[in-house]
Amino acid sequence: MFAGVSGKMKEKTLRLAAAVCLAVSAALLSICINQAIRLSGLEKTAAAETSKLEQAQSQIGELKKELAEKEKPGGNVPTAAARKFSYDAKKVQGSGPKIAYLTFDDGPTKNTPLLLSTLKSLNVRATFFVVGVNCQKFPDAVRQEASAGHAVGIHSWTHQYSYIYASMTDFMQDFNRLRNYVTQQLGREPDICRFPGGTNNTVSLRYGRDHIMRQVVRQVESMNIRPIDWNVSPEDAVERVPSSGTIVRRVIRQTGGQHRPVILLHDLSRSTNTVYAVPQIVRSLRAKGYSFGILTAETQAVMFEPS
Repeated sequence: MFAGVSGKMKEKTLRLAAAVCLAVSAALLSICINQAIRLSGLEKTAAAETSKLEQAQSQIGELKKELAEKEKPGGNVPTAAARKFSYDAKKVQGSGPKIAYLTFDDGPTKNTPLLLSTLKSLNVRATFFVVGVNCQKFPDAVRQEASAGHAVGIHSWTHQYSYIYASMTDFMQDFNRLRNYVTQQLGREPDICRFPGGTNNTVSLRYGRDHIMRQVVRQVESMNIRPIDWNVSPEDAVERVPSSGTIVRRVIRQTGGQHRPVILLHDLSRSTNTVYAVPQIVRSLRAKGYSFGILTAETQAVMFEPS
C-alpha cells in the first residue's frame, strides 16, 4: 500500500516538475522575445537618429558654403568646372534704370520648353548662350527661343575645355562652327557670346600651356561679337544641384543693389530646380524695382578682365 502511494507521489512530483520547467521556459522565452523586440526598436531608433544627424550635417555644410560665398568680394564666380582656373573678375557696372538680365547657359535641353513656358507666363525675356551639340539634339530650340523674343548667343559647340582651350586655332574652330549654326537658324549673325568659364579663365594654361584669352577676345570683338560675363552666380550647375530655394536666395543676395545684374543660370537636363526658381527670382527682383531685359552688343553689361 505504501509502495503504491509512493509511486503516485513520484508521478505527481514529476508532473509538477515538468510543469515548473515548462513555466520557466515560457517565462524565459517571453523575456527573450521582449528583449529582442526592445533591441529591434532601439536599432530602428538609432537608424532614425543617424538619418537625422546626416541630414543636419548636410544642412550645416550647405549653410557653411553659403556663408563662405557671402563673405567673398563681389559675385563674379566662374562655373564650378573653371573656378580653379580663374582669376578675380572686374565688374563693369552701369547706372540708371535697374535692369536684370536672366541668362541661361549650356542648353537647349529637354527642360527648355518648360523654361520657355515659364518665362512666357512671367512676361520676361531672357538670354540663351547655347551649346552646339545640344542644339543638334533639339533642332527647333534656337528658333523657338528667338521667336519668343529671347536673345540667343554663342557659348561653345562642344563645351569641352580640353579641346577648345588647347590652342587659339581649336578655340576659333569650335566658336565659328556654332556661329555659323546660329546664323543659319536665326537668319542673321549673333552679336553676343559667353566663353565657357568666363573671359578671365586660365584653362588654356592647363591644356595649351599658353594664355589665349586676350587674343580670343580681340578676335571675337573684331567680328563684331560682344563677350559678356556675369556678376551673379548661384552655382546651379554643380554636381549636386542646389534646391530651388537656395538658388533664389543666392541670386537675391548677390544681386544686392546692383543696377545691372547679369545672372548666370543654366538650362540643365538633369534638374528642373533652376526652372522652378525662376518665378520667385522674377517676383523678388520686380518687388525691388527691377525690370528685365535681353543682352545685345550695345548693352552696358559685365565683362571680366581677360586673363
